[in-house]
Amino acid sequence: MITILKGCSHCLLMIFLPVALFASGFTAASEDRSANSSVENNSSLKTELSPAYFYLGAELGFNYYQHGCESWSLDCDRNSNAAGFFAGYQINNNFAFEAAYLDLGEANATYLEGAVAQKYQGTMQGLNLSALGSIELLEDLSIFAKVGAFNWHGENSGPFSTVSENDWAPSLGAGISYQLTDSWQARFEYQYFHQLGNDILGGTNAHVTAIGISYQFGRTRAAPMTESPMTETGVNDTKVTAAVVATPPIVLEQITFPYLFDFDSSELHSSEPLQVIVERLTRYSQAQVILRGYSDSKGSSAYNLALSERRTTSVYQYLIAQGVNDKQIVSEHFGDQNPVTDNLTEEHRHLNRHVQILLPQLTIPEVMQQQEQ
Repeated sequence: MITILKGCSHCLLMIFLPVALFASGFTAASEDRSANSSVENNSSLKTELSPAYFYLGAELGFNYYQHGCESWSLDCDRNSNAAGFFAGYQINNNFAFEAAYLDLGEANATYLEGAVAQKYQGTMQGLNLSALGSIELLEDLSIFAKVGAFNWHGENSGPFSTVSENDWAPSLGAGISYQLTDSWQARFEYQYFHQLGNDILGGTNAHVTAIGISYQFGRTRAAPMTESPMTETGVNDTKVTAAVVATPPIVLEQITFPYLFDFDSSELHSSEPLQVIVERLTRYSQAQVILRGYSDSKGSSAYNLALSERRTTSVYQYLIAQGVNDKQIVSEHFGDQNPVTDNLTEEHRHLNRHVQILLPQLTIPEVMQQQEQ
């Protein structure tokens, strides 16, 4: 049979008083930050929680010591009241760390020893450290589960001796929580403690079912805001009027230039001249570029036509890689047709080996903007 060390109420103060003081300071700091900042969201109806906060609470329930008595006991009471205090730090909406001081109550049994019925009593209490994960089902209703370790202190008292032991045991828990107000939360939970006790004290599993309530320091929810058609708002007796201002249309001038290639080559030798295309087409979705590929007269017309196509393809592929939409690009190729000059000299032939780039003139319509006056 198991038992737990009693007389540790002063331990509770040593554990939770510093946490409460620190949480109070954290709450004051959080309230100051909230008072000095405001976020406007005219279409949001969903409430937002503070990103992190401390909480303190208490719980009361029942415990069942699964192996609280030996099989040869004359009488056995494995059921007891359980109570505790807990403190935690909520990291975000889904995860928290929690420490709880729990008194699992007592188990009582009677054994026949030397023809005399002897009464034994076992108690168990300790500090449970756990990590808690939760999922929101409704706006104020959540389910949670936790896993941790219980630093138990047990005591087994009989007519002739008292044995005390302490150690660690794993713990699991699950439950449901309901947000009563912005700061107060109620919970209902089940906790399982595995293999409490040892060979000297006796061992058992414990099953605790409890209800609890906690106060959350610094947890706030922004007031719901609805969309408003108002264009005039009074703030500190000062009128702020929203005026509609039309900006003039934007005119993008036509740009055209040749991009030159080496002999019998479609390789881009520099990307710098192409940046003006990338900038315009990625900034304005209405903009367009026309690529026209050419070659000199050396070689057959069929070869030169394919070469001019490869040159426009090189420019096209570079623009796509820079984020330009393919629907903004028009590609054409003409081989050795329509030369910009004759092909009598190497210098002239070099000028004919090019892709002619054309950015047509574009007018962006006027934009309506709101300005505060």
